[in-house]
Amino acid sequence: MANLSLRAQLKRIKEPGTKSTFSLRGDFFVLPSTGKLRDMMHAMYSPEPAQWTKADEGKFYNKDWTEECQGVTHDDTHWYLSSNQAGKQRVYRFSLDNKVVSHVKLAGNGSGHLGDIDYYDGRIYCAMEQPVKIVIIDAPPFNGWWTAGLKGESGGSPPQGGSCPWCAINPWNGLLYSSTFGDDSPGENKLYAYRFDSVNNNFVHLPSADIVLKERVRRIQGGVFSKNGHVLLASDHTNDIRCYSILNGCYLGRAAIQKDSSTLVQEEVEGLTIWADISYKGVSTDVHVILLDNDWPGKDDVYFKHYKVPLAKYL
Repeated sequence: MANLSLRAQLKRIKEPGTKSTFSLRGDFFVLPSTGKLRDMMHAMYSPEPAQWTKADEGKFYNKDWTEECQGVTHDDTHWYLSSNQAGKQRVYRFSLDNKVVSHVKLAGNGSGHLGDIDYYDGRIYCAMEQPVKIVIIDAPPFNGWWTAGLKGESGGSPPQGGSCPWCAINPWNGLLYSSTFGDDSPGENKLYAYRFDSVNNNFVHLPSADIVLKERVRRIQGGVFSKNGHVLLASDHTNDIRCYSILNGCYLGRAAIQKDSSTLVQEEVEGLTIWADISYKGVSTDVHVILLDNDWPGKDDVYFKHYKVPLAKYL
C-alpha cells in the first residue's frame, strides 16, 4: 500500500462533525519531547496495522514463569515478563534468546493481581489490582521494588475504580496511563492519565491529559505508547492489537491476532510491547504480544508472537 499524503492522513483523524480536517484539545499535552512540529506530525500518520505480519512465535510450555504470564516489556538488552502465579508473583528478566536470566519476587506487595508491565527511563512499572496500585522496579539493579498508590484528582479512589490491567508511560509527557478492563458492553473509551506526586508517593489523576478514544474497547489486557504519538491496546475481546493517535484518540487500524482453535482452552491475549528492529529468524520485528494458554491441572503455556511492521518509521 502506498503511503498516504499528509493531507490524507489529517483527514483520517479529523474530528467528527467538524469542517476542518483536524483540531487539538487546548488542555492536552500534544508535543513530543523534542518540541518539533515535524515529530508531532508522525502521530497523524498510521503505521497501517492491517499490514503487520507475524514473523515468529516462541512457544513455551509448563514453566514457572509461564504460569499466569500477564505482560511483557524490555530495556535496551533484555525482555521482562510478568507472572501472576498464585503466591509467586514475579517479574522475570530474559535474554534475547528467551533464557531466564534473573527475577524479582513481588511477594508482600499487598495486591492480589499483577498485570501488564512497562519499562521507561530505568524503571519497570507493574499494574496491580486487588487493590489497585503501581509496583515499581528500578532496573538496574533489578533486585527490589517499591509501591505507589493510584489516586483521584482530589485524593481518594482513582477514576478507574478497582480495575488496572495495564499501565504504560507516555514518552511525550512522562505521564503514566491506564484504563479499566472494559469487560462489560460497551467497553472502555478513556485512558486515564496520572502524574507522579513524589512527596506523597502517589500517582494522581490528571483529567486534562486523559485520552478519549473514538470507540470503545472491551477486555483491554495491555497497552503501550510509541515514540511517534500512538498508543497500542491489546484486546482479548476482538483478538487484536488496536492503534490510536494520542492527539485525539482516533482509531488508526488493527492487527489481527491468530489464536490456535485446536486447544481445549482458548488462548488469552495478554500484554504487549514495542521493540523496533529486533531480529527473529532473520526477519526484523517491531511489535510483540503475549498469549496465555490457561492449562489445567498443569502449568500454563505461553505463545510469544513477534510482528513485522512494514511502516515501522510511523510506529
